[in-house]
Amino acid sequence: MMTGIATADGTRLTDGTRPTGGTGLTGGTRPTVATQPTGATGLPDATGLPDTPEPTDATGLSDPPTDPTPLGAQPGLAPLPLRRISSDGPLRIGVLVSATGANLRTLIDMQHAQPDRYEVALVASHGTRSKALGLARDHGIEAWPGDFDAHCGTASRAKDPAERAAYRRRARQWHDRLGSRIAAWEEDNGALDLVVLAYHRWIEGELLTRYHGRMINQHPGDLTVLDEAHRRVLIGNDPVTLAMDLGHTATRTSCFLVDRSHDGGALLCQGPPVPVRRGVDPGAQELEQKRLSDRPCLEWTVRAFADGSLALGSGTHADGSRVVLVDGVATPLGGRRLTAHETPEGM
Repeated sequence: MMTGIATADGTRLTDGTRPTGGTGLTGGTRPTVATQPTGATGLPDATGLPDTPEPTDATGLSDPPTDPTPLGAQPGLAPLPLRRISSDGPLRIGVLVSATGANLRTLIDMQHAQPDRYEVALVASHGTRSKALGLARDHGIEAWPGDFDAHCGTASRAKDPAERAAYRRRARQWHDRLGSRIAAWEEDNGALDLVVLAYHRWIEGELLTRYHGRMINQHPGDLTVLDEAHRRVLIGNDPVTLAMDLGHTATRTSCFLVDRSHDGGALLCQGPPVPVRRGVDPGAQELEQKRLSDRPCLEWTVRAFADGSLALGSGTHADGSRVVLVDGVATPLGGRRLTAHETPEGM
């Protein structure tokens, strides 16, 4: 549910740099404040946690800027509608999974409630042990296990630049093959309109190109919290722990459009903030956030995509991300920010 270069054993190659391409999801280590890339490989060395700025307010959930396009229209950035491929029928969704399938469950529930509007058509994993694969099969959804680690190894074992570059090449090759397999599947079964990531591996290459403007990722951190250099603070593998370490009194989920940056894509929606209760540990906080913030965030984003309500504007925010338009209206950094009363009943 979050981006980063993660490994099967829960570690991650990071010093907080911003890789040159790709996206991926959570591991088990603590993220750092983003900096610009320093090496040719784009795969940084493992270092400690740099100093981070104080939160912008008591909760750490900063108010969006008053001007939603502080940098104005940027040369060469044409508005981009975020649209489905199929012309009729339900929105066809593919899901890349790694773990328990919480986001997949949300999508399946949306399909069951409105089968004429949503269809989870395909599920794929980088491994064989994901519970989400079983969940998909239980609901009659085609589900593909993977052999990523057997082919690529793990990022934690790539100790020097040459090993990291080789690991990254293998990972790209693996995902290019996955992309080709999905393309062949689409020829026989119809195109996917949207790809949702709940995925613990870094993605680069043709898979990103093929689903440009149609791939989203749920990230369990407030990506509007910026440092003094306008870089996103709560990126990487464990933003809930980082937010709590920084003294934030609430956490929330961000849904963003996947691009070639490290958790830097355009923010489409943020789930309701979830207060941090006294004595709660980060694991329990994240579970509560899945229920109260992840689910409404994903539901709103998928509905808005299906309705054709989303587009990228020509402007950029202070962090360099594209301004998101909702029904033609520019939104502040964070996109559509849901409030607690917008959490569905019974959640």
